[in-house]
Amino acid sequence: MTFTVLILSVLQSKWLLYLCLGIVLLMQLWLLLRSANLTKKRLWIRVCLNVLVWLVVFLFVFQPELTYTSQTNKVILTDSNVPKTYVQKVKDSVRAGEVLSNAEFIRLIGKNPHFIDQLGHIFLLGQNFSSETLGRLSQKNLTWLPYFSAEQLQDLHWNGIVKKGDIQEVNGKIAVGDTHILRLKYANKVLDSLVLEKGLNAFHFSFPAFTIGRTETTLTLDNEPLQHIHFYSHTPQPFNVLFILQNPDFESKNLSEWLGKNNHRVEIITTIAKDAQSKVSINKASQSKTFNADVVITDPTNATHALVKKAVNEGKSVLFINAMAPEQDTKVINQALGTNWRIKRTSNEQSVNIADNLSALPYTLETSLNQQSVGTYPIAIQKKVGKIGLSLLNETFPLKLSGDSLTYNKIWASVLQQLSPAQSDNVLIQAPVFVNTQTSVTINNPSVTTNKITLAGDTTQLSQSAVNPLSFSTDYIFRQSGWQTLQDSLNIFVDEASGGLQQSKQIQQMLLAHQKFENNSSVASAQVLTTTLPDWLWYVLIILGLAALWLEPKLSF
Repeated sequence: MTFTVLILSVLQSKWLLYLCLGIVLLMQLWLLLRSANLTKKRLWIRVCLNVLVWLVVFLFVFQPELTYTSQTNKVILTDSNVPKTYVQKVKDSVRAGEVLSNAEFIRLIGKNPHFIDQLGHIFLLGQNFSSETLGRLSQKNLTWLPYFSAEQLQDLHWNGIVKKGDIQEVNGKIAVGDTHILRLKYANKVLDSLVLEKGLNAFHFSFPAFTIGRTETTLTLDNEPLQHIHFYSHTPQPFNVLFILQNPDFESKNLSEWLGKNNHRVEIITTIAKDAQSKVSINKASQSKTFNADVVITDPTNATHALVKKAVNEGKSVLFINAMAPEQDTKVINQALGTNWRIKRTSNEQSVNIADNLSALPYTLETSLNQQSVGTYPIAIQKKVGKIGLSLLNETFPLKLSGDSLTYNKIWASVLQQLSPAQSDNVLIQAPVFVNTQTSVTINNPSVTTNKITLAGDTTQLSQSAVNPLSFSTDYIFRQSGWQTLQDSLNIFVDEASGGLQQSKQIQQMLLAHQKFENNSSVASAQVLTTTLPDWLWYVLIILGLAALWLEPKLSF
């Protein structure tokens, strides 16, 4: 496009504004020329100043463009939130030839649709880019360089749907310029907290889901709200727990009552004399129905018990608690069930304190390939035919007596989450879920064979996993924010556009979806670009012109 054609196109689009500016200038000049109080010298000075001011205003509206040649083999596309000093640092680091803002990129594309074809490696600096920009870059060679300001969440995810009693985990990253306290709150109750040190911090919060239905917790930084954590909690499917006890004890009694309150069916077998046992049931469904245990809880002395061996051979879970002599207990368990527990003494004391009203035996469980730890507690699970757990905790019921039911629930919810049998219709959605952003939905072990799922009133197709035939998934884009329905009984919360987190997710999805494309078009080593003066410079020129008009009458010539 030639300079003349460019002027004509601009004038055609803004002719009315230019006409008004011209009329105002002519009226001002007419009034000045009619003034009889001005000397000829002062008249021409005032006329020149007015013409200069209105010329600057006209050019500011017109926005004349300057052309220059630049290397475009490496280009940085930056958002408006990235400081210029940081942009320059990145430019020097990657040796880029040109830096373009999102607005400049859109302007250049509008002037020359083939402009993008002559760009080489593009570095996306930041994440505040329009969907139009990201769409045009889908098949280019891209490198994303995220930028987050201090005290801004850089990453955050949790489970959008959980079962009551399951452990909800909130993970993320945040950089801070000073020491702060990060808390996760439910109403006025602190569920978990962490002291953040200066610099980048990765955080992990966990707590047992203790509600039914829609739940909202809040992530706060020094008591200032940072992010709302929404998730949906539904009733878990109850399972059968069998206690095999040599003697009644408070630990087993409190644990069995806690399981009963969480709707699980419990049966307690206690030896009261030689060849004599007592049975106590909690939430037993029917007197005629046989009680088939899904999880067996007992002490290490019962490792050779027939019911324990039967449960392991059938692929059920067994948990050993109330260990008294860990070195001897682990040998008995290993010989009876074929496990490979190894422990190491850590202290000469009889017990070590883990938290208030919670202690453990002075041993640590050494790691193994088929072994998984339970949180930060001295509890682990080994996978054999069934799952076999071992706890080195001392009695946990003092936590409940002291009023710390949150920690008590967290310990046993974490253990049972790993030991419980596979549940049907297990829905997995990684939150946060954002409006107009692709979201993955997975259903494991569906109770009804189907290839469809209902989301927010829409029906979408499910795809069966090639690896796991009991796993089905789909990708869906929610168009409305707020609580949205999933199937008939579940809900998922959809967030409004919330800046960095959503845009980061969109960029990651774009890079993943289009990483297979290569840019095979020719790349120019140099390209003619156009630029305009920054708005702040025009503002300075206009203010200087108005200041000159104000000072001129006060000066003598």
